[in-house]
Amino acid sequence: MSDSGGDPRQLLWQQAQAARAACDWPQLERLLTPLLELAPNHAELLDLLGQALLMQGKAAQGCVVLQKALLAGNRSFWTPHKLGDAHRALQDPVAAVEAYEQALAWGSDSPLTSRNLLEVLHAGSEAAAIERLERLAAAEPPPWNWQAPAPWLEGACAAALRVQGPALAAWLQGHGCPDPAVRALVWRHQLFRLDLDGVLAVLADSSDGQERQLAERLARLLDPD
Repeated sequence: MSDSGGDPRQLLWQQAQAARAACDWPQLERLLTPLLELAPNHAELLDLLGQALLMQGKAAQGCVVLQKALLAGNRSFWTPHKLGDAHRALQDPVAAVEAYEQALAWGSDSPLTSRNLLEVLHAGSEAAAIERLERLAAAEPPPWNWQAPAPWLEGACAAALRVQGPALAAWLQGHGCPDPAVRALVWRHQLFRLDLDGVLAVLADSSDGQERQLAERLARLLDPD
């Protein structure tokens, strides 16, 4: 939003930008209100107001405002992403998935989008989350750069560490993920089930000192001679 110098709207806009930078969401909401009274269909202002509401826990209001931002022509992937967050807070997983998918379709380069999408899917069905992960992988086939992973892959690793169960972590480990925390989810689950051969299979190519020590101890346990 830009106006000529001396316009009071410009001062409000500058103050709103400062409030956003400071994460002062109540102040941002107060500053945006008079601006939107003058420009009720301003897509960027609506998007910011939706964010301010969402960050204050006002998910229902934020959802309405973010939908208005889309209708007003906002095409930033962050708008449907935030809409997905609002639907998720309102416990509407179907709408949340639809919004996150729209954010991906609009070119989201944030790992938060794939992370949140996989988390919502996983909450309903591990199989659904794995199926979507397979499709993300198919769109960008390996080999992957694990040192600087693509946003979808970084988001998948983050989701694996946040959901209940090892399904996502096992998929990632099976595709070469070197993250010790992700790998630990897999071998600890197998250890809990006393699947020692499975633990050794995961640890076989480990470069982590503690993991190698564990593998050696388990190997001696299975073959003391």
